Amino acid sequence: MSSKTEESGQGAHNDGSHIMLADRYRLHPESPLAELSSPDVPAFTVTDERGTPKPLFALVCRQGIGARTEVLAQFSRFRRLPMLNPVRHGVVYWPPSRARRFVIVFEQPEGERVLPSPDATIEPWREDRVVRCVVQPLTPMLKELSDRILSHRSIRADNMFFADPSRESVIMGECFSGPPGLTQPYYYEPIDSAMAMPEGRGTGTPADDFYALGVMMLVLLCGGNPVADLTEEQVVEDKISRGSYAALVRDTRLSLPMVEVLRGLLCDDPDQRWRYEDLNMWLNGRHLSPKQALLPPKAARVFEFDEVEYLNASALSQALGRKWAKALLVIKKPGLESWVRRSLADDQKADGVRLSTKAASGGSGARSFVDDRLLSRVLMTLDQRAPLRYKTVSARLDGLAQAFAVTYHDKDMRQTFTEIFTQRLPQTWIENQPALRPELAVLRRLYDTVALTLSKQRIGYGVEKALYVSNPTWPCQSPLLKNDYVVELEDLLLALERVADQEGLERSPVDPHIAGFVSAKMKASIEQALSELGSPGDPSVFNLGVLRLLADVQRAAGPSRVPGLAIWCCALLKPVVEGFRNRTRRKQMADTAAKLAAKGNLTTLLALIDDPERKAADELGFQKAKEDFAALVEQANWLRGGGMTSPAIVRHHAREASSIVSSVIAGVALIGITLSAVF
Repeated sequence: MSSKTEESGQGAHNDGSHIMLADRYRLHPESPLAELSSPDVPAFTVTDERGTPKPLFALVCRQGIGARTEVLAQFSRFRRLPMLNPVRHGVVYWPPSRARRFVIVFEQPEGERVLPSPDATIEPWREDRVVRCVVQPLTPMLKELSDRILSHRSIRADNMFFADPSRESVIMGECFSGPPGLTQPYYYEPIDSAMAMPEGRGTGTPADDFYALGVMMLVLLCGGNPVADLTEEQVVEDKISRGSYAALVRDTRLSLPMVEVLRGLLCDDPDQRWRYEDLNMWLNGRHLSPKQALLPPKAARVFEFDEVEYLNASALSQALGRKWAKALLVIKKPGLESWVRRSLADDQKADGVRLSTKAASGGSGARSFVDDRLLSRVLMTLDQRAPLRYKTVSARLDGLAQAFAVTYHDKDMRQTFTEIFTQRLPQTWIENQPALRPELAVLRRLYDTVALTLSKQRIGYGVEKALYVSNPTWPCQSPLLKNDYVVELEDLLLALERVADQEGLERSPVDPHIAGFVSAKMKASIEQALSELGSPGDPSVFNLGVLRLLADVQRAAGPSRVPGLAIWCCALLKPVVEGFRNRTRRKQMADTAAKLAAKGNLTTLLALIDDPERKAADELGFQKAKEDFAALVEQANWLRGGGMTSPAIVRHHAREASSIVSSVIAGVALIGITLSAVF
């Protein structure tokens, strides 16, 4: 990356030794702030060139991982809420990594973190302090987010700061530097989200934030993780079988009012979980009926799997999903359906297990795919609230696309997600739900589109386009752009222009990721370009498709001048120019193309190379030249065949010559006789 000033869509630039965002905020890579860093996202000091009175810091997001750009603008309006709000965000060139990175600027909190790290322990807080310093200031924030159907997804004690040195109030930390829920400890998550892989927890709903608030209150009351002595698997199973409140509170001694609020916030039914109104009434001293745990029905006898006994379908479903290979052996036996029907007395679920097995077995695909699909469908039937599970994937439906993106570069995981989408398992999960909620209808349309995209195995479609269709805010993963951060279509050509300054001109500026990215973002049709890109073995066709695709992007999103990229494309057009027959025309086109490329307009360059009239004239001239050549060849063959020396031709031409000579002599003689008579 060059050291010259670079502009981005957010107005960020770097002028050598200085890193500036929006011509105002100066970032200092030499001054890290470890105490303000988020997990895997380092923080650095920022100074405001216009003199903001409060100290600032910036989070430099991970390379290749999408930030929550879709909510940044909305959260930046919440200036008076007790949380770290983004002051500015954008893309800058970051010298330590020699790449362009997405950065978010915040005001520094005045106090330190409430809990130094997720595994740390502190002096347990008194109940009145938890209410006064945490619940009261954070409740208005949760109301504001709920009213806008936004979720924070990073509410936890180690992401909370004291608002001032007096430690009498708190503010919540950031939630934008990575995918939602990715860094949240599992015990802060409701049951269905705790069962999912961290990458697949999804955006969730405001109800998830109220649940996390309840866990955070308990963490402060206990002085740390209340289930630190248990494994994640034990905690999740305990939540399923006993309910979240019992699984987390355990033997912690609490007052009746605190029991009441924690039962409400940790209710496992999201529709019954306490929200702002309930919490506000509790804060005002009004007592509400304690929420009862939503427990799965117990079976009359246990079902043994992997030497562990299970008494409910949800816990068994979770165990089967965790040990996929062993579970495949179990579900092929009739014992599971019989246990559900007889021990759980649930004919509907037993019929579902039988029908799921029948439907999956009757599907198309390789034998192993059929078995995996069978198990996935059975798990959906056993526990409708559980996330979608398939092999090593376990994800909430709104987090499935996010998990696909985060794990994309793992070849095995990418193949697993491809199987999930092509086998339409998300749609099957939706069909298993007791009610079709509006958000599920939206997700169904999305995954229908993804399945259709994957069915077209050609450049501009397939797994690359599926990635960007399902994750609109994910940066382009092209190896060409590994040192850049391109999320919007208008940033693509500028990024390629920067690449053109460094790369040789031999490779193509379009690869499957860039084609898929453009295909997912463009509203206008680019089928002609994609059709040409489908001929990689013919450089004259493929390279024309490269230019056409980039010209389409320039017309749709700009910028108007990209001379470096145009020169790059021009260098690839030699096979196209060589396709013209006329040598003079080729020379003229090559010279004109070089001049147009220097101006940076890809559309005019395409118009020169792909001019139908010029092609027609060249073809017509070629046909005329072929006809003239054929005539000359015919004449040459005639001459070589003795056309001028055969006896018949010689006699014929001799007679013609003698006749002409005789006529001339006779004429001359006649003139001589006439003159003699006269004189």
